[in-house]
Amino acid sequence: MIYVNTIHSPWARILVMNALQQKRSFGAVNNSNVSDPRLIESMLANLALFQRVPRANVATIASHARVQGAPRGTVLSRQGEMLPGILVLACGSAKLSLRLRDGEEKVVRFLSAGDTFGEAAAMHDRPCPVEAVALEDSMVVLLPPLPLLRLFEVDPQFARNLARTLADKFLNLLAELEAALRYTALQRLAAYLESLAEPNGGPGTWIARLPASKTAVAARLGITKETMSRLLRELVDRGLIVVDRRDIKLRDLQGLAQVAH
Repeated sequence: MIYVNTIHSPWARILVMNALQQKRSFGAVNNSNVSDPRLIESMLANLALFQRVPRANVATIASHARVQGAPRGTVLSRQGEMLPGILVLACGSAKLSLRLRDGEEKVVRFLSAGDTFGEAAAMHDRPCPVEAVALEDSMVVLLPPLPLLRLFEVDPQFARNLARTLADKFLNLLAELEAALRYTALQRLAAYLESLAEPNGGPGTWIARLPASKTAVAARLGITKETMSRLLRELVDRGLIVVDRRDIKLRDLQGLAQVAH
């Protein structure tokens, strides 16, 4: 079940409330449209893909979009299958992963509200290279490729935004590959916790909230759950962190950074 008061994004909250006002349960929203394209337009206008794109062009894309509910565990895309378009996570969270032949899972990215995925596969008409699964009750906006391709041809700003988005993701992937080759598992874990750090009340207090289960985070870092538990205990023994389920209190952020680098 999804609770409106836990959704921090204003436009995502409006989308969910609109669906609820139509007397649909969250699960029943799946494969159905939220009727007002103006809500979708407002959401799209806040995405990096549509920054500085004329509002009329954003409205055109919004008129073709579909909003779908995705209860926890829903497979949003399957590895090797064609995508119906670019997917925008309006609220909730999801993971992108590779399924290897031996059944092992390699999580390549976690998605949160406002993230997009599938740009390269959808725009290039290629099979999706990863599997996408909702980690909690979520809401997804589907942008079909044909209207986006037309916009790409006539709107230079959208074309630049798309190119920048694809370039950023490619460079991030290379950076992660480099980290996997150059740094130890402990360094990668410390760097990951450092990247999640956010203020936690008083001055100098920090917390890292894991976006998924420890099993999924371990797969994201290329290690086993058992190895991750052992490394967390090592950081605890060093006095750098305190583990409280998915909340990791960072007692010494500077010390954690030194481990990471």
